[in-house]
Amino acid sequence: MAVEVTCSTNLVSISFRGLDRMLALCRTVDLHTDEITRAIVLPTSEARSTLGLRVGGAYWPSTIATGWFTIRGMRGQLQLWDVYRDEEVLVVETTRPKPARIVVQHPERHELADRIGAMASGHAGTAPLTR
Repeated sequence: MAVEVTCSTNLVSISFRGLDRMLALCRTVDLHTDEITRAIVLPTSEARSTLGLRVGGAYWPSTIATGWFTIRGMRGQLQLWDVYRDEEVLVVETTRPKPARIVVQHPERHELADRIGAMASGHAGTAPLTR
């Protein structure tokens, strides 16, 4: 499992490495800070409640959710997941329809949520956090 989140002055880049790149069907998502509405840490069970249909990727109940999924109750919007058996996940919500949400597990999820939230509010942060 490998997700790298890099925060610069006005850009958040989420890159998938190794097997995660193949399972998530995505290499990198670059988000400008004005596209980010919020970044929070949620219990995995709460985040999974929004999972709709799998569009592409892998899913096994309570074990793995990677790739593209619809968002339950939000027609035409997709979310990108890269989550295994972690109890909490980082959720980044955007103004885009694809991805409207990015849900990843990362060991520094609380620090990332604070950093990305501050950036979206107009404060800058730098440096990558990798897992």
